Amino acid sequence: MMKRLMSILIFIIISSCNNKRSLNFGEDINYFDDGFIEHFPKKIRYHNLYQAISQNISISHPYVWLKYYPDQTELDSIENSAKALSVAVYNSEDSCLVVIDKHLTAQNWIKYDKKIRKPRKVEIGELNCQEGKYPVPNFFKEWIFETNLTLTKLEGYKMYVLESEKGIFMIPEKLPNGVYTPKGWEHGYSKGVAINNETGAVIYWADIW
Repeated sequence: MMKRLMSILIFIIISSCNNKRSLNFGEDINYFDDGFIEHFPKKIRYHNLYQAISQNISISHPYVWLKYYPDQTELDSIENSAKALSVAVYNSEDSCLVVIDKHLTAQNWIKYDKKIRKPRKVEIGELNCQEGKYPVPNFFKEWIFETNLTLTKLEGYKMYVLESEKGIFMIPEKLPNGVYTPKGWEHGYSKGVAINNETGAVIYWADIW
């Protein structure tokens, strides 16, 4: 009996150390080109996992977001890699960020439709200090956002932009019309990872508009 209990305990320990599963967004991910989320982890532990994938071009734009809480060793590895590969690093509370669809909140997003003839008027409020910066997302979805007090809807994060370019990188039928987008960034994409060392949260993003 004692040997059996020990065997079960060892199995549980081994299983808990190797309980990573392949990341799966389902068939919705086929909306995007291969490589769109190539910077995302291939496998993660599935506790405290939040993910969002959207093809919506009426309300916002197509995106894939993943939020989870890795252990400290993995967190350090992610951050070291992000530092080495990033083209820019921003604070999530910065009031001078270029934020895509920054007008959206968890409460108001259902009120907008970019495909109608006369969309709701929104003041973009561009600032000189935004010049030369790469766009980052507005994480307005309920299971991702943490505050409405910042443009990104995040607090306490370092946002590592890994790739971002202006232009059309998806067939036009899959893209929104560029309304509510900062000047010069009517269309483009942004990929990156946001890290909160205090809470241990990591958010991977891939946005295209």
